[in-house]
Amino acid sequence: MQYLKLCTFLLALGVLLGCESGSKTAQTTSTKAAKTYTAFIGTYSKKEGHVDGKGEGIYLYQLDSATGYLDKIGVQDGIVNPSFLTLSANGKYLYAVEEIGSDVDEAGRVVAYRRADDHLEKINQQPTFAFAPCHVSTDSKSRYVFVANYVGVIAVYPVAANGGLEASTFHEAYQGKGPHSRQDAPHPHSVNLSPDEQYLYVPDLGTDNIYTYKINYDSPQKPLTKIGATKVHPTSGPRHFTFHPSLPKAYVVNELSCTVTLMNWDKNTGKLDTVQSISTLPADFKGSNTCSDLHITSNGQFLYAANRGHNSIVGYSIDPTTGALSLIGHASTQGEVPRNFAISPDGRFLYAANQNSDNIVILSIDKDGQLKYRKEEKVFTPVCVQFQ
Repeated sequence: MQYLKLCTFLLALGVLLGCESGSKTAQTTSTKAAKTYTAFIGTYSKKEGHVDGKGEGIYLYQLDSATGYLDKIGVQDGIVNPSFLTLSANGKYLYAVEEIGSDVDEAGRVVAYRRADDHLEKINQQPTFAFAPCHVSTDSKSRYVFVANYVGVIAVYPVAANGGLEASTFHEAYQGKGPHSRQDAPHPHSVNLSPDEQYLYVPDLGTDNIYTYKINYDSPQKPLTKIGATKVHPTSGPRHFTFHPSLPKAYVVNELSCTVTLMNWDKNTGKLDTVQSISTLPADFKGSNTCSDLHITSNGQFLYAANRGHNSIVGYSIDPTTGALSLIGHASTQGEVPRNFAISPDGRFLYAANQNSDNIVILSIDKDGQLKYRKEEKVFTPVCVQFQ
């Protein structure tokens, strides 16, 4: 009898150990199969008129592609309101705007960093010639860095051999206004390169224009030549802008009218022609709302835009021939004021940065484009999410 009990015990122990061993092996295999990406999160670090900034600077996270979850690596402090960020194509350098006012400096600033494992090393900074720089971008060969200031100015900086920023060789102060109460002055809100990087497009929320520039890479002292402007519907307030990855189509999200506008893009002339505008809100929504951001999945199948007020991400399917948008639905961001969002490099997850509720919400992207809640990551006043 004792012998049978002992055999039963040993057998059960062997099964248990075997299961644990198999579980560890499965976990190891899963870990090896899953890719990891670095995520950089810009924040507001001080109290401003429109936000109670509580962030510590630029947060560094690691993304596990198997789960979509984020693990904090560290934080880069010593920078004020690093609201928007962009990475060089090779991932070696990061550029961040300091969205500041006259209480901090004589103008806003743009800062260059060198990547160093789990932290950033500051190279240098340059003034942006106006307050509240709100967007930054760079070309794939790191020749120029472009900055938009909400207070009416864009600027261009040649990039030095060490990744730092040389003195600006171009800046332009915009003029004009629009019919909406928020359009009392020009407000360039983003700086966007065309897929072939021959043109720069600047949506101006204040004048309902999208300005087009030819980029001159052979003339660093004259990097931009303005070639025209595309007018969107009055009181639209164009804000963020993107191109389809394979079709000659461009899209702009309009902050004030809460719409997304589709445009044909002529790569030979840079010209834009409006084709379609579609609401970002449910038909029965009666509250106040403004739009903030938009992105397209890398396969070109879906476009998403962010609503602040309705606090949602709206999803659209994209017609593979015409680029036209059809509503999929809305997903709650489980927080307040989604200022920006990003899609993971593998296209499986969406990360919505809720500026006023100190959280980033992770949503999975289904095959039909529907978004489903996965997890929440607590981050103080997040604004911008960038993956590398």
